[in-house]
Amino acid sequence: MDVCLSIWSFALDFQRHRMDIARFAAVAHELGLDTVELVDYIWLSAGQPLHSLRDAGLRVCAYDTATDFVHIDPALRQQQVKLAYAAVEEAVRLGARLVRLLPGRLKEGVTYEDALQMVIESMSSVARYAHNVGVTAVLEPHEDVVNSAHTLRYVAEQVNSAAFGINADVCTFLLMGLDPVRECAAIGDICKLAHLNDARRVRRNYGVYTYRSVRGERYAGTALGDGEIDIRGCIEALVQAGFRGPFSLEYLGMEEALVGVQKSLHHIRKILQEVEAS
Repeated sequence: MDVCLSIWSFALDFQRHRMDIARFAAVAHELGLDTVELVDYIWLSAGQPLHSLRDAGLRVCAYDTATDFVHIDPALRQQQVKLAYAAVEEAVRLGARLVRLLPGRLKEGVTYEDALQMVIESMSSVARYAHNVGVTAVLEPHEDVVNSAHTLRYVAEQVNSAAFGINADVCTFLLMGLDPVRECAAIGDICKLAHLNDARRVRRNYGVYTYRSVRGERYAGTALGDGEIDIRGCIEALVQAGFRGPFSLEYLGMEEALVGVQKSLHHIRKILQEVEAS
């Protein structure tokens, strides 16, 4: 089962100009990885140096962009669909099989039912476009429209395309007040990508960036195994449902990124080794 490294794991280092694509590629190679996941705004701001990845012998497993398909104005929705088309085109250039998209969030004046339909119609269009070039569009649970296994499966059934799949983001399930293991088990058969990340509850005045759950609790990102998510349970649930990867390490912690990534990668590899041996 493949493990890849999301460039988001080093987002802060890129923002602080302590990391570039060449260094990121070198780190991934040194960690024994051969695939990475790219995020559009980091990749584009870095100048899209594809040679840096190829020189390190790296492939791209997925290309991510932050779409929001929930808009009353059809022109704004089409604008987001075109953003997704552009991501598909970049994925083709990169040799990536997957494009990760987000559904969007509710807006004033939009009912939940209408918002869900906007996501379905937009993703159907993107899936048709992706299918023509051999790419799969994967939808990640996010915000307040599509955020659970139930809604993800409903969208998948409505889109009904071989070029559509799901990205199981385990931390999102936690923040939605759901059991990540149970959610993974419910969608593992339609997952094409899985973000492995971790977090733990902290006090409201915690000194670093935190994520707010639907229950109003605050969570801080951690290395995998140091938070509250049952990473082993999530991996086992996905594998038992038929998922075979790629598992993408998306480190969300605030400690030194390289340290957190190394610790997280060790945790993932140990679990996968045991799962594969069982």
